[in-house]
Amino acid sequence: MLCEYRHFTCTNSAMPTAAILGFDDSYASVIGGFADMLQVANAHMRKQGTGNSGFFEWHFLSATGQPIKASNGLELEMRSLPSNKNYDLVFIPSVHYRGWRQFEQFLKNQVVMRDWLIKQWERGAWLSANCTGTFLLADTGLLDRRIATTTWWLEGHFRQRFPDVDLQMRPMVTEAERLVCGGAHATFLMQTVHVLNQFVGKAIAMQCARSMLIDLTQTTQTPLQPLIADKTHNDPLIHRAQKWLQDHMTQQVRIADLAKKMAVSERTLIRRFNTILEQSPLTYLQHLRIDTARALLEAGDLSTEQIAQYVGYSDISSFTRLFRERIGFTPGAYRGRFRSSQANAAIESGW
Repeated sequence: MLCEYRHFTCTNSAMPTAAILGFDDSYASVIGGFADMLQVANAHMRKQGTGNSGFFEWHFLSATGQPIKASNGLELEMRSLPSNKNYDLVFIPSVHYRGWRQFEQFLKNQVVMRDWLIKQWERGAWLSANCTGTFLLADTGLLDRRIATTTWWLEGHFRQRFPDVDLQMRPMVTEAERLVCGGAHATFLMQTVHVLNQFVGKAIAMQCARSMLIDLTQTTQTPLQPLIADKTHNDPLIHRAQKWLQDHMTQQVRIADLAKKMAVSERTLIRRFNTILEQSPLTYLQHLRIDTARALLEAGDLSTEQIAQYVGYSDISSFTRLFRERIGFTPGAYRGRFRSSQANAAIESGW
């Protein structure tokens, strides 16, 4: 029997079968949460009588079939990767990041898993990777010359490791030829709704989102990302320059003056910033000011004009233009979205 659900086609009477992968140090909330969303979809279809062809089925799989120990200590039972079974959907969860060297070793150890993922995709499966899991998907080579996203705080490592991937950091979720990527950890909820939309249609996907209180209006990562990345380094010059910029952020700063304070040439200062922080001193200063402005918009009652002056901008229009360019919202719209009355009440009540 042939049944169709939007872009998905299955060749039996059952609904899609999903493989939910597990690794030591995976986030249990993501593994279980993805399965929970499929269960919620089944419940909505059962209630509406739209699951006549069957309901979602899912298997928890690991490379060895042995239980995995999640990042929070939970031990989760797993099945072995079946070599002769075709899954319709494969979910790659995020793994707790404990430093680049350890994470890089984790990726090197996934030879069997990479080969299995490639075969599943070639047989028609959708592959959906969350947060750090996007690195494993990219390691298959399937994302080369295709759009993808990843967690914002590993953007630099991703670009360096996968230069052929069309990495887009603005969207929370991307899709290209049955390859779905999600940004940081919590985007797995948005990812699952996106995948449900492909398999069972918009109506059921939207009902799942509403019943689970998933905000589908926030489709970009930009407003949530700090512009100043936490980059660990041991360069004493850059440490001193960062400290000086933080202390003098509210003043009119010229990069030539900063170079003079650091006792180096302007050219040397710019080169060292680009090497260590992957941005110029001016960009670092702008990001420092915008991040400070965001904190003030979220927590305080200062006007936009007052905030602009506080972070070193005498021209309100220039500040507003730069803020919108980097964040995607005007300062006023940002405050309205990220400082709701409910949030204020929660903070004031000590919640």
